[in-house]
Amino acid sequence: MVDFKRCTKCHETKETARDFYLCGDKWRSECRKCTIKRNVIYQRKINSWRSRFGSDEIRKSYMRDYYSKNKEKFAKYRAEFRERFPNYYKEYFKNRDLKKDG
Repeated sequence: MVDFKRCTKCHETKETARDFYLCGDKWRSECRKCTIKRNVIYQRKINSWRSRFGSDEIRKSYMRDYYSKNKEKFAKYRAEFRERFPNYYKEYFKNRDLKKDG
C-alpha cells in the first residue's frame, strides 16, 4: 500500500516513502525537492560554499580573513585543547616521525 502526503511548501501530493525525508519516526512536512532548495539557498546565504567548493586560493583567503578576525577564539581553543590533552602533540609528532622513517 502506497501512502501519499501533501508538501507544505509546493503543495503537491507525493508518495511519502519516496519523496519525503524521515526525521526520527515522523515524515517531514516538506518534500525532498523543497528541502534541497531551502538548503541550497541557506548555504549560499551564509557563504559556506566558498570554503568547500571554491578554488584553493579563495578558500585560503577566506580562512586567512576568518582567522585574523577570530584570533582570540583560536588562542582560547588551543589553550583549552592543550589542557585537556597534554600529551597529544608529543604523541602526534612521534607517530608522524615513525611513519616517515618506516
